[in-house]
Amino acid sequence: MSLRLLFLASAVGPPGSPETGGVSRFLANSAKALEMAGHRVAAIAPEGGDELGLDLHRVGGTPQPTASAAEKAESFVVPPDSLLAAMLWDARRRQGEHDLIVNLNHDWLPYYLTGFFRTPLAHVANLGFSSAATDREIAATSRRYPRRVAALTATQARLLAIDAPVLVPFCLDLDAYGFGAGDGGYLAWAGRIAPEKGLHNAVRVAAASGLPLHVAGGTGDAAYWHELRARHSDTIRYQGFLATEALQAMLGGAVALLQTQDWEEAFGGVTVEAMACGTPVVAYARGANVELVEDGIGGVLVPPGDDAAALAAIARAGSLDRAACRASARAAFGLERLRDAYEDWFRLLRIASARRGS
Repeated sequence: MSLRLLFLASAVGPPGSPETGGVSRFLANSAKALEMAGHRVAAIAPEGGDELGLDLHRVGGTPQPTASAAEKAESFVVPPDSLLAAMLWDARRRQGEHDLIVNLNHDWLPYYLTGFFRTPLAHVANLGFSSAATDREIAATSRRYPRRVAALTATQARLLAIDAPVLVPFCLDLDAYGFGAGDGGYLAWAGRIAPEKGLHNAVRVAAASGLPLHVAGGTGDAAYWHELRARHSDTIRYQGFLATEALQAMLGGAVALLQTQDWEEAFGGVTVEAMACGTPVVAYARGANVELVEDGIGGVLVPPGDDAAALAAIARAGSLDRAACRASARAAFGLERLRDAYEDWFRLLRIASARRGS
């Protein structure tokens, strides 16, 4: 049965902006997957930015601070003229027009307000942790409202103590990703530039390999980035924040993508994007990397911090079958899998359409 679905886009910036990270892509791909199943999708989003190919209801206000930049402390941030609060009010006003509301904001407020909506409000978490207040509210919501909180990976569900998690993975429209021959003679790294993302590890390994490192992403920690770039100007080739087409061109030309985080990554969308281009991923065997990268097919897993193993993995990655790498990504992370994951979730939630007989 067809459902009318309303998503809450990220409130930290306009759709498609660097601040929203992979949340905008997740929203756009979720809409494509759900429309494949015959559902109708709309979203409430901040003013400005991309349209994402969606029916968007735009709301203004002060963007929410980025949760990934928050210290893990007690914090209940509601800025003056809060954009997130305005989006939630708009969702409450429109709730009668929809069968299910899906929140993509990793913030305590929408989780806390779950019970204040007549139309069921569900959530997809998109970080591994943020403030202690948000983490606690996510866990509590998963206990109060069974199956209302979905995670991208089992790793993320464990980190957030989500009770009886549903997994709704980050998937891609793989037809939009071209195959790359990996003949650019460089390594690649992409993501939010901040210490926990481990760019310093990637730069160190790239320098030892003798290959330049093409870096793409928005700056999450300016001081960290400026210091790293100054020390390794002979290795780093900064590409800026890249839209999907430019990013896949960079990934497709790389010998390998380096995923060398200093934390447990909740998912890692760029890992899937690289494999979709046929580019193997050399990744630390921690966090979601071990769920995403099939060793010897999608890339090579190495012990965290082991530079010798990483260098050997780069050499091994260069000999992997890039077509097999791409095929594995299509099987595990295509839109069909995302469609099926949502359908399984909806069955668990027992969401019934208000449009009987439609």
